[in-house]
Amino acid sequence: MDVDWLVSDVGQAVISEAMKHSDSLEAVTTLRKQYPQIESELISQAVTQAGLHSSLASRWGDEFTDFVLTKDGIEQATRPSVAKWRAKWIQEHFGTGARVLDMTCGLGFDALAMAQAGLQVSAIERDPITAACARHNLARYSVSVTVGDCLELPTSDCDVLFIDPMRRDPDASRTLDGSQKRIFNPELWSPNWSHITELAKRNQVVCKVAPGIDDKYLQEWETIWLSADGDVVEAMAVSNGTGNRSALVLQGDEVWQSSSIAAAPIMAEGEYLIVPDGAITRAGALAEICELVGGGLVNEHIGWIVSDDSDLVGQLANKRPKLADVFQIVAKVKADEKAIARTVKVLPASAITIMTRGIQVDVPKLRKRIAPSLISNAPELIIGLYRQDGGNQALICRRIKPT
Repeated sequence: MDVDWLVSDVGQAVISEAMKHSDSLEAVTTLRKQYPQIESELISQAVTQAGLHSSLASRWGDEFTDFVLTKDGIEQATRPSVAKWRAKWIQEHFGTGARVLDMTCGLGFDALAMAQAGLQVSAIERDPITAACARHNLARYSVSVTVGDCLELPTSDCDVLFIDPMRRDPDASRTLDGSQKRIFNPELWSPNWSHITELAKRNQVVCKVAPGIDDKYLQEWETIWLSADGDVVEAMAVSNGTGNRSALVLQGDEVWQSSSIAAAPIMAEGEYLIVPDGAITRAGALAEICELVGGGLVNEHIGWIVSDDSDLVGQLANKRPKLADVFQIVAKVKADEKAIARTVKVLPASAITIMTRGIQVDVPKLRKRIAPSLISNAPELIIGLYRQDGGNQALICRRIKPT
């Protein structure tokens, strides 16, 4: 990958031309004729950049049109809304103008957000090509990018280390969509968790971790689980020794953060089913949602909430950011195929959605066996299957939409 050529006037012109074509093969063929003096490999790189920019723009908008991109770098990148929130968090906790060392900067998405927030940012990236991309992407903010192993470079001249360890295996076979295989064991990340904890003995560390990380690794790290526009995207671990746990939900410019972790009450039965955002469930902040709807958990094992208070449930359904999916329960039966089929047979539905908690179900097979004749103008039917010590249960529901 020739980063110098891609950022040159000629390279940028070819990328702009490539953006006019939706088909990459057509783009390569056309551009080779249009620019016969340019090597075919460079044409292919420009077309690849155009494709990556189109993909990124469909997800995040046009904020990064001048970035040089790589597919692997985009896979690891932080969503802009999360990166901006984290930059503000660091500013609030470490001070305006705090010195931040981004130890695994990748293409520079997090470093950019931190620099935009007024933090003094320097960055390290071990891959020379990725570092060259980051150097270009961060040039307007004068962020220095050093090529090297973050574990071998000094860290004393900073107020906080930001680490986003590599959590994908570059040597494993790719998935069907071409992405790298995820690594779930923190000791196999790069840098691994042992190295990160060693760094935390000498520096304040803010670390982006997988949302499914086992609590045994976190211990006294403050941890915030983050959801953006309905997706649980990451957890942020901070080496401040508090051991606090919380959830943060982002939706556009709206932000909600749980204030405490407490034991949630058990209610078992109710007219409404509330399925909290995944970040809230992972953080164990369910008691706050129970309080919002005057309800409780269906049982101590499952993070689903039931309530009888229609007014409070309606308020939650209309709350922004969205904290939960909300349903009205129309029937409750044992999680038995025949019992479910008898119940849904008399309920008109345009589609059937099946949710499960605590039990394993072949969802496509079950849907096929229980599905009645679908009616296009009928509402969706939701079936919630969950573990219950006295026998697994099924809640047949209708979705409550915001008004």
